[in-house]
This record gives sequence, C-alpha cells and structure tokens, in this order.
Amino acid sequence: MRLRIRHDIVARYDEPVTLASRSLHLCPRTFDGQYVRAWHLDVTGDCRQARSSDAFGNIVYDCAIEGSLDEVAIAAEGEVEVDDTAGVLQGAPLDRIPPAVFLRETRVTLRTPTILSLADKVRALSDGTPLDLCHKLMHLIHDEVEALAADPAELSGVREVAAEDVLAEARGTPADLAHLFIATARGLSLPARFVSGYLWQEEATATGALAAWAEALIPGLGWVGFDAANDTCPTDAYVRVASALDQSGAAWVRAADRGGAPAVVTVTAAADRLG
Repeated sequence: MRLRIRHDIVARYDEPVTLASRSLHLCPRTFDGQYVRAWHLDVTGDCRQARSSDAFGNIVYDCAIEGSLDEVAIAAEGEVEVDDTAGVLQGAPLDRIPPAVFLRETRVTLRTPTILSLADKVRALSDGTPLDLCHKLMHLIHDEVEALAADPAELSGVREVAAEDVLAEARGTPADLAHLFIATARGLSLPARFVSGYLWQEEATATGALAAWAEALIPGLGWVGFDAANDTCPTDAYVRVASALDQSGAAWVRAADRGGAPAVVTVTAAADRLG
C-alpha cells in the first residue's frame, strides 16, 4: 500500500518565547517491507536541523530557534510504500541494542504484582510458545481494556501513565495499551518495546493517523508487532517511525522553551491511500 502522510504540530504562545528547542522523531526509515519514497520535514523560523540516529535506530532531528517567537510550527510530509508482513519486522533498521535491554523496566512498564497476575492469566490461556503468548496477550488487553483516543500529552510530548493504572482503570490510549502489553510481555520474559507510527484508516479523525503499538522479540521470527488497541498485528496500513523502551524514547516531539508562557499545542495528522 502506498500512503501519503501529513503531520503538523503547532505550538502557540500568549507571551513570546526567546528560545524554542525541539527533538523530533518524525521521520520513518526504509527497510524490508517499508520504502520511504519521499519525506520532508519543515520547522518554522531560521534554524539549523541536526540529523542523527539514536541507539534504537531512530532518525532524530534536533533544532533550536532563537528570537521572539509566538509560534513554532513543525510539518512532516511524505510518501511511504508498505508491504503486509503480518507484523514481522524484516531487516530491522540499525538496531544496536542487545535484546536483554528490552526486558528492562521503566517508570510506566513496571512488573508489579498486578502485571504479573495478568502474565499468569495469559500463560493459562496460551500453548506456551512465545508467539501464542503474545497473540493471547494482545487479544486479552483488547477485550478487557477500553481503547480511548490518543491524549494530547502523547501527541505533543510524553505520556506517563503506568501500565498498572491502565489495567486497574480498564481504559487507556493506544500508548497506554502498548505500555500494558510491554510490561506484561516482559513479565513473561519476552523482550518488548514501544513503537510510534502512522495508520491509514478508511474513517479517519484529525489525529487518527497517529498510532502506537508494541513489538516483541519472537525466536525464529525476530521482532513482531502487536497493536492491542486494534487487536491486530501491523499490516500494510501501518508506517513504522520510531521505537524505544517506552513512549518517552519515541515521542514525536520533545520540547523545551525559554521565557514566555506555556504553549498551546495543536496536532493534526492524516494518512491518505494512494494505491
């Protein structure tokens, strides 16, 4: 499937700031099953964009804009061609992290007794193979936790709701459900990580193209994606952008401003099918 993506993040200030610093995960990579035909990133103002690749293999752009600023606008746009690989990540892009690192807990993926109880429940439903464990976990989360729309915090920064709280409330955003999957998968001794990306849907909303899911390392297959919010492994409707231990490491934008008042941030994203 060939998709055109347009992603806009606009921060407006009631009082101008004198410096706006941004770290951006907004650029997908080409790898087996995903080909970036064209991609452009534009940041308002006179600034230099420094491109790098982090340890997780993500493309990162860092920029700083000086001056009296009442608005900072970021636009990412391009075309990506994706094959349906049944969620199996083929030719992982520049992944230099040892798999054992993805068993590490983070603040939002703690393996609490409640999370370990969910892991035990998954074991009881499964045939015990890593792939079946992950499928059963994805189905269980989808059935027992209500999927909400993405929260502004995860669209323009970092989402910091613990997996245990998501399970207790039985509701959460796509990022929350991904964190719950990751924490439980690690409780099952399966390396797991967070993924941000785009999703084409026939009935799109203003930010519905923004997606979050999890990947687990399956022996014999490699990294496999699991989207608990939609109860499916990623298809050719998904564009993979960034991955990390949790959402904080793959956030679309990390911002720091000097002076002025806190920004009011507006986010829109659209994915259109071209063929």
